[in-house]
Amino acid sequence: LRLERQLMVDGLRRVAARVQERLARLEASLPTGGVVPSPKPPFSSLVLIPRDLKERQWEAQPRGIALLVPVRGGLVAELGLPLEVVSRWVEEEEPGAWLVPPDAPRPRGIETVPLGLPVAGYALAPDREQWEVATIRYQRRVLMVVSEGVFFWVGMAAVVALLWRMLRQEAVLEQQRQNFISAVTHELKTPIAGIRLSLETVLSGRAQGPSQEQFLRNALSDAERLQNLVEKVLELTRFASGVHRLNIQLADLSQLVEEELLSAQVRAEARGVKVEADITPGVMVPHDGEGVAIILSNLLENAFKYASTTDPRVWVKLWVEHGQAIVEVRDNGIGIAPEELPKIFGVFYRGGDEVARRTPGTGIGLFVAREIAKAHGGKLVASSAGPGQGASFRLILPGAQQVDGEGELEYDNGEVSHGS
Repeated sequence: LRLERQLMVDGLRRVAARVQERLARLEASLPTGGVVPSPKPPFSSLVLIPRDLKERQWEAQPRGIALLVPVRGGLVAELGLPLEVVSRWVEEEEPGAWLVPPDAPRPRGIETVPLGLPVAGYALAPDREQWEVATIRYQRRVLMVVSEGVFFWVGMAAVVALLWRMLRQEAVLEQQRQNFISAVTHELKTPIAGIRLSLETVLSGRAQGPSQEQFLRNALSDAERLQNLVEKVLELTRFASGVHRLNIQLADLSQLVEEELLSAQVRAEARGVKVEADITPGVMVPHDGEGVAIILSNLLENAFKYASTTDPRVWVKLWVEHGQAIVEVRDNGIGIAPEELPKIFGVFYRGGDEVARRTPGTGIGLFVAREIAKAHGGKLVASSAGPGQGASFRLILPGAQQVDGEGELEYDNGEVSHGS
């Protein structure tokens, strides 16, 4: 801005020098030797006045300037040069520049250049519009530079924040992978050690009769536990990667839930868990039997593991609501903290509660269950009133229909209807 303004001021100084040159040439064009000059243009008037003057000189006047020329008889010829003439010269030299008379106020915010001798008191001012345009251009450039700087630093901050978030997520995921490996290793070592101990005891002959049979049953139970772990890992690779294709057909969900409850009864009794079921009969839902069985097995297994240690209870309920089949598995166990609820369906995630971490598990069951539910067009949701208040999981599947004992549809998408 200073450079642009300085260029304008330098231009005015050149204009002032050229105006002075014109005045000098005009003065030199007049006759000498005391002869009265003629008032030819650009002079507009000639007045003879008595005055003692030895040399020619310029003099500022209210409406312009005058050249005073000494003539014979002690007189002075006063040649008037209108202000309009000087202004025209300024305009010719620098379009937009203008002449400021001595008695006129100086423009605010605009630098002026004195016209100098022989027209002292007059000043030259630059074009107002150009002066303001230079200021506006400068302000825009400053704003652009500041905006670019702000945008750059905001962008850098966003990139740094994104990288930091990615690194944190990667660190969390890596920690979850380590937890998964640790959990799987522990889950593998425990049944393998149990199988080995039981077989070594039987082979050594230290167990005979009923005792030998019990050791073999223990080995079989550990083998089943090992098989369950392998199946869970296989489920993760099949359903999470999308390799497994669901075979969705309209089938009786009520029957499937009852079968899973019957299958889980042994595990419930082993942990002393009391299971209460409220299963609406004849709920027909399009689903993949194997996939939904995996969901139910995982939900029941979690409910049994995390139920209360004093009076463990699990409630299982199936009903139809607005054309959707809802299976709820609820326990009275350790519950889930509000900040943990959005995370429990993450792969390899184990709860931050110390009890949850001590409980055997791999952190893949709920992830697989949710993926299977999503593949059915349904959803799996969790809720809890907080630590120590138990937890509830709901599997919601669309397209549910309920039939009565004679095969007639009672509900179809939430509306009563009948079929043959």
